[in-house]
Amino acid sequence: MRANRDYRRKSEEVLAEVKPGIASDDVESVADDLTAARFRKSISRKRLHKTGTVTIGEKVKIKLEKREDAVGRNVRRHRSNLQEAAAAVSALRALRGDKLIDVVRRADRLCTSHNADELKRVRQSDDPVDRAIFFLYGLSWGSVAKLDGLKMNPELDRDFRVWVEKANRIIERDKRERERKSDQKDAARKKLRALRGTVG
Repeated sequence: MRANRDYRRKSEEVLAEVKPGIASDDVESVADDLTAARFRKSISRKRLHKTGTVTIGEKVKIKLEKREDAVGRNVRRHRSNLQEAAAAVSALRALRGDKLIDVVRRADRLCTSHNADELKRVRQSDDPVDRAIFFLYGLSWGSVAKLDGLKMNPELDRDFRVWVEKANRIIERDKRERERKSDQKDAARKKLRALRGTVG
């Protein structure tokens, strides 16, 4: 590109003498000087010097190596996602009784309230249950990596869905209990107002 620019610049310099409007008396003197040989000699192109060139064979080899590296990275990433999903589902399915209820409630609070301190704690924790809660948090936000880990193993995905149904039942039961207590409080307040009205 630079050589082409130099070529164009020199061409313009030589031809600058033959501008529109030149006097007819001067045409011959200019024409004598602008012979084809002189024109080519005065603006000959510079020899191109290329740097950083590779042969086609080398280029193909580099591309193949990059492709192999990319395939290797994808395989390692999928394996890591699968291992994380399997560990999380295993930890969740092992929960029973009050421990199960406690973990479901903790996960529900984290996924709905997004407590930054709790999120940081479970992310940095080595405890399998904390890691499982962090896995649930990632799923609630649509993490592609965590979804990928589940989808790679249909049996694992099925076990996880069974656990989620169990967790949803616990959450619904808690919700009904909160609503029942709220209704009781409302009823008690109404009775209190009614008593105050009769006394007054």
